[in-house]
Amino acid sequence: MVAGLWNAPTLLTDFSQLVSLHPGKHTRGLSKPVVAAFPVPQTYQQETATTAQQFMTALFNHQYATMWTMLHPQVQAVWPSKAAYISYWQTRFQDYTLQRFVLGKARWLDQWVNPETMIAYNQVIELPMSLLLEPGQAIQLQSQAPPEDLHPDQVFQNLPFIVQQVPAADKAKKSRWLILAGGPADLEASILPPVQSGSTAVQVPILMYHHISDVVPPTSLGMSLTVTPTLFGQQLDYLQKRGYHTITFNQLFDALYYGGPLPQHPIILTFDDGYDDAFHFAFPMLKAHDFSGMFYIITGKVGWSAYLNWKQIRTMLKGGMQIGSHTIHHVDMGSLVLYSQDLAQQELQKSQAALQNHLGTVIQQFCYPSGEPFNHGSLAARQQIVSLLASDGYVGATTDPGISGTYQNSTDPFVLLRIRVDGRSDLQFFMDSLPW
Repeated sequence: MVAGLWNAPTLLTDFSQLVSLHPGKHTRGLSKPVVAAFPVPQTYQQETATTAQQFMTALFNHQYATMWTMLHPQVQAVWPSKAAYISYWQTRFQDYTLQRFVLGKARWLDQWVNPETMIAYNQVIELPMSLLLEPGQAIQLQSQAPPEDLHPDQVFQNLPFIVQQVPAADKAKKSRWLILAGGPADLEASILPPVQSGSTAVQVPILMYHHISDVVPPTSLGMSLTVTPTLFGQQLDYLQKRGYHTITFNQLFDALYYGGPLPQHPIILTFDDGYDDAFHFAFPMLKAHDFSGMFYIITGKVGWSAYLNWKQIRTMLKGGMQIGSHTIHHVDMGSLVLYSQDLAQQELQKSQAALQNHLGTVIQQFCYPSGEPFNHGSLAARQQIVSLLASDGYVGATTDPGISGTYQNSTDPFVLLRIRVDGRSDLQFFMDSLPW
């Protein structure tokens, strides 16, 4: 590969280069899933549908202890106790009226990876499930309520309900279908930010990477942005040895908003810009350590030389990775929002829509290119861009240090702090930057 292609993308500040597109209506929910080429046997379809109906009926009837008994033991192990699980679900939809749910067509998955634990399960059945729910009066009376709160049906379409057939301990008894992912009733279901939330802080370091590559450009910026696979492997080994557990952004917001569970020493690894070395180096090395990662994609550069293509991104998503928006053009959002709110809105909406349309998953996370406006922008620019993010259905956004830290707060969901991992620093510096 050509070393020059590995530089960071230019932060676009000449807004005349932007193509002015009128943002149309876009769907924030899931696209219709593709059905596998070979059918699920009718008996299995019926048993899977029955399991889904029992699980969701228990949710509607507030029978959370019943839901608990239907989970796979490795899913139960994510929670500190059954009582914690029950408490979470008592809170999760307390501002909504659950109306009904709709089941889609079951399909086989040869393998499914739980992004919270990175455990892979073979031969499972996925049943798309949609939840219809009505926001309560407290939400409807809020003039600044985000769109996902006012119209939650849009982000609760075709969420994956996944089960695996597990033989009974007693061979005389029938095997059971145990739940690996609960569709709308799951930690990974779309986040609905509470309109009235107290201040909750959790210590979750979020690391920021760019390139993982053995080709290091001979420039100060290139060396800063490029961590070699050897050093990256040493860093992952250290995290694993120290008992760090990667979590998803959903898990982070579940903890901030609803008292959801976090493992000991939680951490999030993020990778900016969507370079193709993410697929060749970062992705397999993360999987080898049972770690997940968040990859922020510049949608206008997907498929370019040295950038990920859609097939690679889908493979990474299927392999337990997370995907977020990094705009269309890697533009300075602080300057852009002051220049034109319409153009700023397009960068947010159209990058989100492109990811959702290509990946068939809800996109609620964003990353500011070069951290702007939170590095050099004005207070007015910060307030405007946060307002636009919330109005577009994003629930969280990460900064680019500049601002750094390891505590994340529910009152600042669009200013999630990160720690920059500099390719010029050694392993000891990396170790010293972490809290545990």
